[in-house]
Amino acid sequence: MAFNGTWKVDRNDNYEKLMEAMGFNIVKRKIGAHDNLKITIHQDGNKFVIKESSNLRTIELEFTLGVNFEYSLADGTELS
Repeated sequence: MAFNGTWKVDRNDNYEKLMEAMGFNIVKRKIGAHDNLKITIHQDGNKFVIKESSNLRTIELEFTLGVNFEYSLADGTELS
């Protein structure tokens, strides 16, 4: 099963409360609540290309299942 397609956030019920619990300040919570996120996914076997477009940024992420990779959240948090 492939995940190819484009998705747009329809609603984000309680998203501000989630961000507050994660420690985001009020400014980031207000911006995040109106972010209009759109995600495009292209899968080719175990390789994925994901494009995130929002009011804050647009990024493209490529990864292969089972292989570690680096990722940065909009607030600058680095993930692996």
